[in-house]
Amino acid sequence: MTEGELWEMMLAVAGNATSAFAGLTTMVFAYLAAAYMVGSRLTRFQALVVSSFFVFFATIATAGLYGTLARGIDFAARLQKIHPDKRLLMDEALVYPLLALCALTIPTSLFFMYQIRKKPKIGASGS
Repeated sequence: MTEGELWEMMLAVAGNATSAFAGLTTMVFAYLAAAYMVGSRLTRFQALVVSSFFVFFATIATAGLYGTLARGIDFAARLQKIHPDKRLLMDEALVYPLLALCALTIPTSLFFMYQIRKKPKIGASGS
């Protein structure tokens, strides 16, 4: 791969990672809004279905983000060999805390739904 192609791939990775993170953020906030607004009125089956879809798609988005960032780390390492004097901001020290944060949103959101269902007065439909 030429240097120009590596830079192009780095920019593509940055765009893909941003899109994956935005998609995950959208799913989390949609799930939290649904839990807050109607969580206490859902039947157990409905809550299970909504939560299962959320876990499935949020896990896929997080795994996709990991794959995208792992490719970015590889491209950054190749570029670092070409330009050893420059510091590229794509390394594992930044990626893993971000992925941990993304992964923690899943159980945290599920716990939020659990709290809304257990104490209906907390949610919007309880007042």
